[in-house]
Amino acid sequence: MKHQNASFLKALLCGVMWLAASVQCEKMNISGDADDANVVLRVMSFEQTPFAATTRADVTQVCNRLNFVVFSEEGERVEQVNQELGDAGFGAGYFNLAEGSYQLAIVAHSSDGNPTVNKRTASKHESIAFTNAKGYTDTFFFTQKLEVGEEPIDLSVNLKRVVAKVRFVNEDAIPEKTDSIRFHYTGGSGSIDALTSYGNVRSEQYAWRHRADSPYEIYTIPWQDNDYLDVTIEAFHGSDRLTSSVVNDIPIRRNCITTCRGQLFNGKVGKVSFTISVDDNWGTPIDYEIPKLGSLN
Repeated sequence: MKHQNASFLKALLCGVMWLAASVQCEKMNISGDADDANVVLRVMSFEQTPFAATTRADVTQVCNRLNFVVFSEEGERVEQVNQELGDAGFGAGYFNLAEGSYQLAIVAHSSDGNPTVNKRTASKHESIAFTNAKGYTDTFFFTQKLEVGEEPIDLSVNLKRVVAKVRFVNEDAIPEKTDSIRFHYTGGSGSIDALTSYGNVRSEQYAWRHRADSPYEIYTIPWQDNDYLDVTIEAFHGSDRLTSSVVNDIPIRRNCITTCRGQLFNGKVGKVSFTISVDDNWGTPIDYEIPKLGSLN
């Protein structure tokens, strides 16, 4: 019995030590090893931020997740640090890199999880991709080549918005039994090209909104300075679809809000107005009107 107790205590002690080591490793991923770092990256400010702020904002006011990614010259991921708001050192990433040339990418967002990092392929640059499951939010990005030599690097960076936002304002009654609304849209991207900061995949994006969320807003990453979205708007009661309308050729532009006003739920829409406008520090206004909206039953 004593031998069994001793074996049990030994196994328990080993388990505790392993757990402590695992927790420590997980914490290290928050901001890297500051003591051994020869590259320090500090997120200092954001341009074009946010809807009710000044032209520059503190990192904690803009997002709840940060991802620091270092790519090799060949487009392979070398290092990555993921942070959440509330983590010690949120906004600063520490890396111990060998001398050489790298590509740095930093993304700030409020999705429900970390994006996927993709290596370079024969047809596409390295990229950082968000998913329908984790959601698309206001997103800021920074990319730069990084030359690491004998001297340490302490770099303060300013991130810029890379998304366009579409805001839907319905001017008709939402079907009484509606509890959720799905926006299915194409024409933009859910993935950021780590070199150009534009979209690099033609994504089929989905966003679910609660009935009470009106006005309804969706985000996408444009492929170029001026782009267009096709959006299907569906009202649901549970899993039952109540209405479905299609809005084509919605103009979008990075760092701008497109506001869509019209009757979105009665299936007899005659005219929907679209306006690309400034909202605080978003971009330059453009008026655009589409005379007819198609509908599906």
